[in-house]
Amino acid sequence: MKNLAVGLLCMLLLTACNVSFSTGGTSALPGPTAGTAEQRLEAEAAARSYLGMIDREEFQRTWDQSGPALRAQSSEFAWKNMLKLAVKTLGSSRKRELDGCGFSTRIDASVPEGEYVLVQFKSASGSTTTTEKVVMQKDQSQWKIIGYFVTKHAEYRPGT
Repeated sequence: MKNLAVGLLCMLLLTACNVSFSTGGTSALPGPTAGTAEQRLEAEAAARSYLGMIDREEFQRTWDQSGPALRAQSSEFAWKNMLKLAVKTLGSSRKRELDGCGFSTRIDASVPEGEYVLVQFKSASGSTTTTEKVVMQKDQSQWKIIGYFVTKHAEYRPGT
């Protein structure tokens, strides 16, 4: 029963922090663009900075530096607990490889028009591949985190 309660709490926390590039009604949202090389380097550096804070479990610091879109759609409690769960799920540190960037002026119908970027990283360990997505909003000339998503995929290989 305790595990069920913890699972439900985790699901609630994760849904409280949902910011995405497509939540339906995608025809009203512009498609992401690649941006310039300079924009990609700036976005990657900012995303790696936030990932470093997450790795070091500096959850309060990520909230303090978060963007308006995150603060409007979530709470500090939900954000920090979602990050704790993500870190627990990820385990030890890993070597992240940049997997791409997508820039857009609009990421969700409920978020105002602005400058947004999704930076995606991949890492592999054995038969497990982890994808991390950092979503940021440009605010006062700085990239500020507004979303963090983790997906783990384990490939089953017979005989291993």
